[in-house]
Amino acid sequence: LAQLVTNGSFEKSDTGIVAGAEINGWLIQVADGISPSPIYQIIDSNSQHGSKVLKVTIAAVATNNWDIQIVADSIPAEPGKTYYYSVWAKAEKPGAQVNFTVGNYSYSEYAALRPANLTTQWKEFKLTFAVSDDQTIIRAPIHLNYAGNVGNTIYIDNLKIISEDFGKTPIIVEAESGIVGSNFSVQQDGDITFVSPTKNYTGQSFPEDSNSVITYQVTAEDSGKYNLFARVRVGSDTFNDDSFFSGKGFGAKNDTSANDWVFVNGLASAGFSAAEDYVNDIGIAASEVWKWVNVTKNFFPVDSLHEYFYVDLDTLTNTFQIASREDGLYFDKFAFGKTNLFFTVEDLDNSLAGNETMDKPDSSKFYEGPRFADGMPKFLGNAYGDIPDNIFANYWNQLTPGNAGKWGSVASQQDTALWNWNGLDRAYNHAKDNDLIFKNHTLIWGQQQPSWISALDSAQQIKYIETWIRKVGERYPDIDMIDVVNEPLTNHNPPDGINGRANYKKALGGNGVTGLDWVIKSFELARKYLPNTELILNDYGIINDNAATTSYLQIINLLKARNLIDGIGVQGHRFELENTTTSTLKSNLDRLAATGLPIYISELDLGNLNDSGTPDDAKQLELYKKYFPVLWQHPGVKGITLWGYLEGQMWQTTCFLVHTDGEQRPALDWMVQYIKDNPVGVNENTSVLPNNFELEQNFPNPFNPATNIRYNIANTTKVTLKVYDILGREVQTLVNKIQSPGRYSVEFNAASLSSGIYFYQLNAGSFNSIKKLVVLK
Repeated sequence: LAQLVTNGSFEKSDTGIVAGAEINGWLIQVADGISPSPIYQIIDSNSQHGSKVLKVTIAAVATNNWDIQIVADSIPAEPGKTYYYSVWAKAEKPGAQVNFTVGNYSYSEYAALRPANLTTQWKEFKLTFAVSDDQTIIRAPIHLNYAGNVGNTIYIDNLKIISEDFGKTPIIVEAESGIVGSNFSVQQDGDITFVSPTKNYTGQSFPEDSNSVITYQVTAEDSGKYNLFARVRVGSDTFNDDSFFSGKGFGAKNDTSANDWVFVNGLASAGFSAAEDYVNDIGIAASEVWKWVNVTKNFFPVDSLHEYFYVDLDTLTNTFQIASREDGLYFDKFAFGKTNLFFTVEDLDNSLAGNETMDKPDSSKFYEGPRFADGMPKFLGNAYGDIPDNIFANYWNQLTPGNAGKWGSVASQQDTALWNWNGLDRAYNHAKDNDLIFKNHTLIWGQQQPSWISALDSAQQIKYIETWIRKVGERYPDIDMIDVVNEPLTNHNPPDGINGRANYKKALGGNGVTGLDWVIKSFELARKYLPNTELILNDYGIINDNAATTSYLQIINLLKARNLIDGIGVQGHRFELENTTTSTLKSNLDRLAATGLPIYISELDLGNLNDSGTPDDAKQLELYKKYFPVLWQHPGVKGITLWGYLEGQMWQTTCFLVHTDGEQRPALDWMVQYIKDNPVGVNENTSVLPNNFELEQNFPNPFNPATNIRYNIANTTKVTLKVYDILGREVQTLVNKIQSPGRYSVEFNAASLSSGIYFYQLNAGSFNSIKKLVVLK
């Protein structure tokens, strides 16, 4: 029960004079011999809450405070539990006093406010108490027998006794408990009863019809704002099985009104399944597992639900509706929890009270820097997850958004004004705020694409594709690197419409004359809208497969011939490496390096074989010792991006490197030491790498027509060197790429410029320097 006091506001009583047990839930008790007797009366005016109030007029008193009292009777309680007591009172005239008490039927008190001094205005009085014995039924007497109350009138209203968990436990709604539309079926998975849509629907604004709707009645303990949670299982078609409609707030909805519904999408890679996980951020739980998702707060359209699930104190029972969209999404239950509380998976599974703060592990074990690859000629980066990570920059000097940079994550709705950039903004800003190399992932990919794109014709598709790439370039002008096309090989994940993939390959030119016109067009658009960004091709299963490397080189060479590609990305997932010989890896890296383009290992994770069983430190260490040196030492490899590092936040669950308490696994300790002990890529002609960034004065100066500009780079970072005229207009970009630590010299030829003063500016991470040069003809 929420409010444990029966009829605490006297709303269930008739107006008029009352005595004895005539007030439902209360006992009126007056000692013998008091004359004239006090008058107890229920009135329907001057109340603090609702319409009724208890009025007590006292004309005479006796000896004991309890000789005139009213007792809230038969209140249920649990031994050992803590409760909050609240009551409102006032008096007709100043000087009145009462005792507010709570105790058992042996007259032992758990708590008391003695005396409470009343004023002529309504005032709240509070107590906190625990049931310190084994009683399950308790009482709450209010003592009125004070001499100062003679000739005065006292008003009592709105007595509440609630448990310390009041309003903190989630409201659980079993999915099958509502009025289920005919486009759903009720099914069983072991002891789990769930509902699932029986048909697909492509609309994004409102449900297909009323048969696609389930209606629930939700009763809350307390008023306030609530988050919506859902326990779901996404089917084998992943991003084609992961959307539904939620009513926008409580109340019965019009199934043909877009204003009444919110399109919820992207559940395939969202949510939490571990008991201790807080269901607060987006989460990264996989498909085909039961998991909790915080629908309200994350990963969905800009028009967030969190403004709408409000419960009014006078209407604690409300209608809630959902509607189907994709037939591979299974619903076990829903939950509503107060927005000021945090709930774990265990809390939601067992209807346990939420917490006012999220428990955080002892941070003393987490590494505090410096970054592992600082000062190295190659970067060692990682994927930045959907959960905010404030320690990321302590470990890594390069950042790739794991999910947030994918088109499907941003554009769950076709209306570009509703595209949700929040996750990508967070990753980009974290990189820039911490001087990390930012490598975005990804523009074009057959998987995790907007569910609406495949329903459009080619003319519409190319319009939206170009809009997507343009908006990325405009919103994030300082992207250092980007995976333009991800997994383009024919049997991998091109956008060809096969096996549930997006089908816009034709809109990009299809195979065309080259057989890969669609890839070329993608890179042309990227070069157009991200002219200062290093453009990368990315795919899996390459360096472990000779034939795949050959196919990959065909694409690379087509792009290289058109000056469209700046780097080669090869994924390094567990399933690619764990059964591959190091000689095969090295041989194929050599073949890729022969193109002259830098190679980036884009998604490295190693753990248990087949990612099965309890995480095995020894096996992970063995695999890192076997494969990491091949990748790190190869001269063509200019950086490695691991695909996650924190326990509980990995796509491959056994591949984490840091426990939730900050303790590092042996593989990470070994890798860090290996990097320190095995410096790579040092120029043999440079005896000492620079410790500081520096821009030197050009020489000669003045000059005609050419001069040399020298500068030092202390850490691997994005470097730009530009020349400007005296009005601040850019004249020429001399350098625009990621560079390793070293001393550099660039020739600037001013043959096409007129005499005058010019300026050259070096930007390298957070370092910025400007110097003047003079062209004299």
